[in-house]
Amino acid sequence: MNTSDVQAQKRRYGIVGNSEGLNHAVDIALQVAKTDLSVLITGESGVGKEIIPRIIHDNSLRKTKKYFAVNCGSIPEGTIDSELFGHEKGAFTGAIGEREGYFGAANGGTLFLDEVGELPLATQARLLRVLETCARQTCASWRLPMSTWRRPSATAVSVRTCSIA
Repeated sequence: MNTSDVQAQKRRYGIVGNSEGLNHAVDIALQVAKTDLSVLITGESGVGKEIIPRIIHDNSLRKTKKYFAVNCGSIPEGTIDSELFGHEKGAFTGAIGEREGYFGAANGGTLFLDEVGELPLATQARLLRVLETCARQTCASWRLPMSTWRRPSATAVSVRTCSIA
């Protein structure tokens, strides 16, 4: 761990505190920034999980590209798929044109999905498919090849205790 880099990042983002765990999290974020890995950030509500993907983005080769932070828990369930994945004209009543969604808009940049554990299970399944195949599914079609983006996600839900009904 490069202590001076970690402390510089903490100052830059207004992170207060100096615990071993906090310093380790910032250090890991700096290491991940050099890669193209997807990341899942877990922790209790209110601990600042949204800062880690910003550190990753701002220290990566994608730093000059777009950064989107989407609170998945605040998007109504009926529109979440269209918001995330986009839709084709005529995919549903009221779809009068094509919409690229957050995944399309984040092409080349970073799409941070906050509170991903709050997504409906069907949407989580589609999201997993997108992450596994790197194909962007819109409502009504699959688009290949996939544009590239970094995909950090965060949740306050314990993934160890999640169960599928």
